Parts: sequence; C-alpha cells; structure tokens
Amino acid sequence: MDVAEVNAADVRWSECGNYWYDEAAAEAAVAFFPDYCRLTDAEWAGRPFVLATWQAEDIIRPAFGWKRKDGTRRYRRVVVWVPRKNGKTELAAGVSLLGLIGDGEMGGQGYSIATDKNQASIVFDKATTMVGLSEPLKDHLTCFKPSIYCPQLNASFKPLSGRPKGKHGLSPSIVVGDEVHEWENDDLYTFVHQGTGARRQPLEFLISTAGKKSGYGWELWNECQAILAGESEDRETLVIVYAAEPDDDWSDEATWRKANPNLGISPKLDYIRAEYAKAKESPRLENKFKNFHLNLWSEQAVRWLPIDTWDECGLADPWAETVQRDGQRRIVNDRWKELEQDLIGRRCFGGLDMSSTTDLTAWVLVFPPLDEGCRWIWLPRIFVPEDRIAERVKRDKVAYDLWKLSGALITTPGNVTDYAAVKAHVFRDAENFNLAAAAIDRWNSTQLTVELADEGLNVMTFGQGYSSMSAPSKELERQVLGRVIDHGGHPLLRWCAGNVAIEQDAAENIKPTKSKSTERIDPIVAGIMGMGIAMAAKDEGGMDDYLSALRERAS
Repeated sequence: MDVAEVNAADVRWSECGNYWYDEAAAEAAVAFFPDYCRLTDAEWAGRPFVLATWQAEDIIRPAFGWKRKDGTRRYRRVVVWVPRKNGKTELAAGVSLLGLIGDGEMGGQGYSIATDKNQASIVFDKATTMVGLSEPLKDHLTCFKPSIYCPQLNASFKPLSGRPKGKHGLSPSIVVGDEVHEWENDDLYTFVHQGTGARRQPLEFLISTAGKKSGYGWELWNECQAILAGESEDRETLVIVYAAEPDDDWSDEATWRKANPNLGISPKLDYIRAEYAKAKESPRLENKFKNFHLNLWSEQAVRWLPIDTWDECGLADPWAETVQRDGQRRIVNDRWKELEQDLIGRRCFGGLDMSSTTDLTAWVLVFPPLDEGCRWIWLPRIFVPEDRIAERVKRDKVAYDLWKLSGALITTPGNVTDYAAVKAHVFRDAENFNLAAAAIDRWNSTQLTVELADEGLNVMTFGQGYSSMSAPSKELERQVLGRVIDHGGHPLLRWCAGNVAIEQDAAENIKPTKSKSTERIDPIVAGIMGMGIAMAAKDEGGMDDYLSALRERAS
C-alpha cells in the first residue's frame, strides 16, 4: 500500500473529527530507531537502525502518529505483508522495544507470539541482540534468558508460544507476531488479544510473508484485503502490503522491485537473480519464488516436474545441442524398450505402489549410476486390470489401449488388479537383476509384503509421509533438473510425471499428493520409494562398496 493512500483515508476521517495526526509523536517514533536501536546482521551489525523510507513513511509514522480524540493511538493493530529478506524481523524487534519503553506503560507486558517455540523466539532473540549492541538501551533494559526487563517501568518482553491453556492473567501492551502465514489457527493470538482490553493503547504488530492458502494466515490476508477495499468496518487496523499482482510478469525485475521495498540492500539483487534462475527451471521452485519473493499466495499443492525437461532426460544425450528447449515440441523416443537388456545383472532397488485395486499398480526398478557422471535409470512395470482399459479410454481419454499395444502397460485379468501377477513380475525381476531391496507402501500391501519376504526378498515398508518421502522427492527433482536420470522416454511414466502435484510443509519438506494431482501418479511414487532405499543404502556405505567392486569386475 502506498503511504499516500493511507494518509488520504486518514484525512477523511480526521475531517469527521475522529482522528488527528500527531507529527511530534510520529517523528519521535521514527527517531527512536537510530537513537536507541542497533542493527544486528551482516555488514550492518552495530550500526544505528536508520529506517528505510518505506519503513518510516508507510509503517512507523502512520502507526504511531495517528491519534484518537483522547490522544491515544488510533491503530491498535498493524499488519505488514512483505517478502522475505526485507528486514521484517529486524523491524519487528525494533517495534517491540519501542512498545516496551516508548509508551512509558507501567507494568507493561510485551510478547513475541507464535504457535512454535522456536518461531516465537526469533523476534525476541533479535531484540535481545539489539539491546546488547546499544548502550542507550542497556541503560534502560536488562536481558535475561526468558525476558527483556525494564526496571523503571516494571515492564517486560517475552516469547510466548503453544496453546492458550495455562496462560491466564496476561495483560499485553505490545504483541508482536512474525510469519503469521505459518500459524495453523488463531487460538493463541485470540487469547492474547483478549488480554489487551485492560490497556490504554495496546499495539499488535503482525508481520509476515504470504504462504499457502490455508490456516489463519490466509484468513488474515483476506481480512486485510477487505480492509483495504473499504469493505470492512475495522478502522483500527493499519494494513501495509508489498506484493506483486498475480498477473504481473514474474520474470521482470520491475516486478521484483514492486514487491521488495528493500531490494538492493536486503535482499541483494544478485541473490534474487540467482533464485529466479533456479525457479524458471522448476514449477515447484517457481511457486516458491513467487511465494517468498513476490509475496503471492500459493495453493497447498503445486505442479512439480517440468515436462520438457523430463522429456530431455529420456534421450541418450540429454544435453545434445539438437535438443530444442523452447517447449514447442514434445520429444518422442522408444529407448525405454532397449534399456532392460543393458541392465541385466545390475544392482537395483525396487518401489512397489499398490494403491489401487481398480487402476494403476506400479513396480519401478531404480538403478544407481555405475560411476560419477553416469545417470540413474528407472525401469517401470505398470499394471492395470484388463477390464478397466476400455472404460478409461472412452470416459477419460487416457491412452491405456495404445500403451498396452506398445508394451508400456501390463494388463492383468479381470476388473481388479491381480496381485499374483504383480508378485510374479517382482520375482522375475529379482532373478534377472541384482535386486538389493524392495520398498512397499506400508498401508496397502501387508499380505504381499509378508509373501515376498517369505520367498527371501529383502522387503521393507515405506511410509508416505514427509519424513520418508521428502529426501528422495527432492533428489528426483534434482536429477530431473540436472538431466541425470534416464527413463528412456517411457510414455506412460511421462504421463504420470506430468500429473504430479506436491505438497510442502512449513519446514519445506515435500511429497507427492495423489488427492491433488491431476491424474494417476503411482509409478512416480513407486520410483521415489525405490530412490529412497537406494539413498539409504548409499548413506550406509553399502552402495559405495558395491560400485567399487562392480567397476573392478568391469575392468
């Protein structure tokens, strides 16, 4: 939001006799930062905190300058939406200290709140560091492990997290909330907010980047949009938004500047350029770039693998100069039919996803590279009940019939998957290849797991949550973007790759999501499972020993 818009709205209200602008109070609030606060990070550490123009004019002056008839502040809540790396946590720490001692509130209570203890401590720890670097602040404040204390006012500032239960008796005068987009709900915030009722001019300062369209953050964003649009009766919340519009050109540096008011200082322009270069290669990273650096909200699930890059991975030489990279044509090849014969006897790891009895079941063999510079190879076996083919072709226009004719799809008798046929293929592959281990989804294949293990195969169950799926999913993404995976152009595997959407948690773990993908993704999930146990074997040292022995035999 441009500061002119804020002031124009405020003037209209002041003409009604409800609010007035206290220039001296606004100037004192701005001056508090360089007079008392010191910056804490990088090359600026220890320097006076001189507010950037956008921080002073758009946020601090209106927040602390506009008053009610009784002389108390007009705004009881300030909500700032700004992308990462624009110094929002530093600003929040400074506001915390200003609220703690600037108001002269006896018995003042300040809290940095979050649902997570570590998140709640970020602003508090920054404020503590700021005090330690400032002689003027050290004259007024004493830092303890759980709090910053002002003896003259008997006031304190503390981190606060968790559930409202057990936190009765709070009477906050200043509340700071960082990264609101990560809050699943507003339980703690609402509880703390209710405690501000006894204060003369409490201030809630919420600052955040955009996130996924879920939880309290998304709810607050929509509330803020209603306030900006004049659709809300809330006249006590100041909303400031720095963000691109959804239809802005995300590759244009002018768009980056529009969303990042501190661009060039923090974040550095070279950093944003480097992040953009990575993002344009990957739909997931594009979504992340728009989210973190353009302040655009994202869906919980996003498309994942760039299909043109996937196609290039199926070529004998994915970096050949003849490959067109403009996305205007699809690369078609049948190398997948030739891969199997070259892999006989090689060590591999299998992933088996039997998520459906009526549609695709996938058994994917993952072959680690024989040497540095070689590629990972995926060899898929994909099954479908014979009686389901005509229905899917007619109803959903899925090319099951063509994939069956080409050999890319294996049919089993009847209208449900014949697990005995799948098991037979697993045993056949175990004889033809050096199958080190097989991963099976623990929720859907208990009986088959037992049967395979009884026959002497090294079988392990594999969870579908973030803890199991994130590392191999990120590894697959790395391999696709680096063109270090070879699937030979398998057509059905390609269709599934184009269907995959992923979910991401607050810790940036990722996993494929079947419920939000456009169609079947079972072979990709199976391959990721195989990749997961292959990575585990390598981490344990067994893979390296095997590769060394294999190279010795080859020489």
